[in-house]
Amino acid sequence: MPDERFHEGAGQESAAARGGTTVLGHPRGDLLLLLVGLPAVGLALGLALPRLARWVSGSPVLPWRDAVEFVGGLDALWQTGLVMAAGLVAGVVLALMALAEDMTLELTDTRVRIKRGDEPRTFERTDVSAVFVDGKQLVLLGADSGELVRGGHAPRAAALADAFRAHGYPWRDGDPYASLFHRWIPGTPDLPAEVHALLAARKAALKRDAGQDARDLTGMARGLGYVVRDEGKEQYWRALATGA
Repeated sequence: MPDERFHEGAGQESAAARGGTTVLGHPRGDLLLLLVGLPAVGLALGLALPRLARWVSGSPVLPWRDAVEFVGGLDALWQTGLVMAAGLVAGVVLALMALAEDMTLELTDTRVRIKRGDEPRTFERTDVSAVFVDGKQLVLLGADSGELVRGGHAPRAAALADAFRAHGYPWRDGDPYASLFHRWIPGTPDLPAEVHALLAARKAALKRDAGQDARDLTGMARGLGYVVRDEGKEQYWRALATGA
């Protein structure tokens, strides 16, 4: 089967026409920014940090004064080198974390394979009822209107739309069920107690930045017949549209 890279909307017609595979990942510019830009920023911050600490240490109101004065005292060449190395490592780690959080996709006319971190998942084309971008997240809905996957996407929205349409997927300009969502109010009689408990646990998971826990709780809510999404710091819910 032919396989071709797909960046920023280029080449989608030939991939679909030959029944090939379209690979959607980070555009080259974004990769360069992440893998070179962030480490470079970390390196520069490591160089500037001791000087900045010495400059602010004279302030009469200074939180963490001991730590700031310690950093400001790192003026030996080898100490500056260590701080710069720490900044470089921090930049590399942040870049790798950003790459791991965004999804990469492989599209064919019959299935879509989505990888985020070490979690590859494959969905048949016939199991996908809608595809759309919600803010900065790509969403695939299943036949029951539940979310098959939701997550940050590396490619531009226009490139995603072109690729999914070229392979015959039901791309939508927005969530077709957006009007059915309700803001979660603890204790509302519209939801059973077990769903309230899941949403309370999910809110706590989001507060502590436990993304995987929040995704697991979202899946559990779907198993009970509900879809959950976030708007700012608020959770919204709707019942599965099983007749969709």
